[in-house]
Amino acid sequence: MGLFRTYERKDPAAAPETSAKDRISELTPKGQKAAAKAEATVGAPAPAPAPTEQETTATAKIQVTRKKEGATRTRRQAEAERMERLHPTLTPKQQRKADSAARRESRLEAMERSERSPERQLVRDFVDTRWTVAEFMMPAMILVMVATMLTINNLTLSTIVASLLWVLLAMTIINIWLMWRSFKKLLAERVPGASTKGLLAYMFNRALMIRRFRQPGPRIKRGDPF
Repeated sequence: MGLFRTYERKDPAAAPETSAKDRISELTPKGQKAAAKAEATVGAPAPAPAPTEQETTATAKIQVTRKKEGATRTRRQAEAERMERLHPTLTPKQQRKADSAARRESRLEAMERSERSPERQLVRDFVDTRWTVAEFMMPAMILVMVATMLTINNLTLSTIVASLLWVLLAMTIINIWLMWRSFKKLLAERVPGASTKGLLAYMFNRALMIRRFRQPGPRIKRGDPF
């Protein structure tokens, strides 16, 4: 009889009671904390790896470099640096170059303003619309120089060649004089009260230059009305 245990009949109502007790323990604050702790342990990310020795050394170097950059500039220092950039201190040689560039730019601006004046525009159109004797002066002078060198041993022929140049110069002066008379009447009609100061020399220089090399370039063709 000792080999066999007495049959104990389990009460069917005991299991529900135990499960009910477990349910009550889970609903209590302590049970909720334990459950939350278990969930946090399962879903927590893996801890970050510790920095290596090289990364630590690099970080330390960056911090040292930032410290060596010096303290923040004061407002007076920043203002002085800004003024130095706007108005740099120049050596005497650099100052002479800067003054020369400024004078050259001023002359160019004054020339552009003068070229845009209605009187000079009228002179340019007046000269560019016609053939003039003066524009053949420069090619003729080159030809005369070459001819004089070729006929240097013949005095008579050299004299004749040189005389042709004087004849061409006289014709140029007469041509410019006639053009100037016509231009003054046209200027009085187009620009009343305009000054003629410097316009005669401007007309002569314009007529003397070959048409292709005139500046500003011609804007009308020969024979076109203007």
